[in-house]
Amino acid sequence: MPRLAPNQLLLFIASISVAVLLTPASSAPAQQKPAPPSPRSQTQLEDRVNQLETELRTAQQQAEKAAMEKDYILRTQNHYETYYKEVFSTQTHILWTIGLTATLLSITLTAVFFVAARFGFNIFDRRIEMALKEASAQLRTEFTVMLGKQTQAQREANNEQLKALEDGLTKRITDLEDGLSKRITQQEQDLKARSDFQFKFAQALTLASDKRHADATNLYRSALKIYKRGRDRQLIPKGLGVIATRNLFRQFRKGDAANSVENAKEELAKALYNDLEDELALAAVRLTWLTPLLEERTDAPIAEEPKTEKEKSVEPPFTVTPNDDE
Repeated sequence: MPRLAPNQLLLFIASISVAVLLTPASSAPAQQKPAPPSPRSQTQLEDRVNQLETELRTAQQQAEKAAMEKDYILRTQNHYETYYKEVFSTQTHILWTIGLTATLLSITLTAVFFVAARFGFNIFDRRIEMALKEASAQLRTEFTVMLGKQTQAQREANNEQLKALEDGLTKRITDLEDGLSKRITQQEQDLKARSDFQFKFAQALTLASDKRHADATNLYRSALKIYKRGRDRQLIPKGLGVIATRNLFRQFRKGDAANSVENAKEELAKALYNDLEDELALAAVRLTWLTPLLEERTDAPIAEEPKTEKEKSVEPPFTVTPNDDE
């Protein structure tokens, strides 16, 4: 199909428009006879024709301008296509040359680096090996020193701990021995005290049965002193203390009935009886004459009288005979 030029296309469009406008005017006389056009209508038609011609000329100018621009664009496009082809060919040649050069250079550098790396790595390996040997020797020395210090410190700590344990064990053994020795000594003393009390009590009974009331009184008094020393620990039963107290005061009636009250008052004034109120009271249950004397007795402590030779005397073996003493 032949390609129409833009100006031809615009002329064709304008002719079609004029034909369309003139078609009603030509068909109207066939139907009826029109009236003659008025001057005003003719003027408007001329103006319209002039306007269309103006628009047609403007369209032709624009079409010519568009054809010129299109031709310029085509020529410019062809020029740039040719230029880019030449540039691409040149760049391809340059890139190929650069690539070939880079390949050759990389091969050369690779060979050089391979040779240099072979010797460099050997040197580097030797240096690393030497550094590792030095570091290992230093670490071994430091570890030996540190191990020796820690071993010495642990040995000293163990020695101190062992010494502390030995000291503690020795102290504990010593304390146990001391405690055991004290207990044994105390038991020996207690046993001796009981034995002395029983011995003096038995001697006093024997002397009382032989009418030796003064000596019996001294022995009962000595027995009460032994009883009093162990009274807080209940070393000797309280009943024996009461019997010894009662038998002691009973000797005053048997030995010297006339002076028995004075002798009993003098006896009660001694410090020996300051803590024996219960024993005295229980003894007065059987010795009714002792009750008034206990009521008169003061609570003030009195200095203990020194021992006499009679208190220290020991009679030969005794035999208990029936009498009023218990």
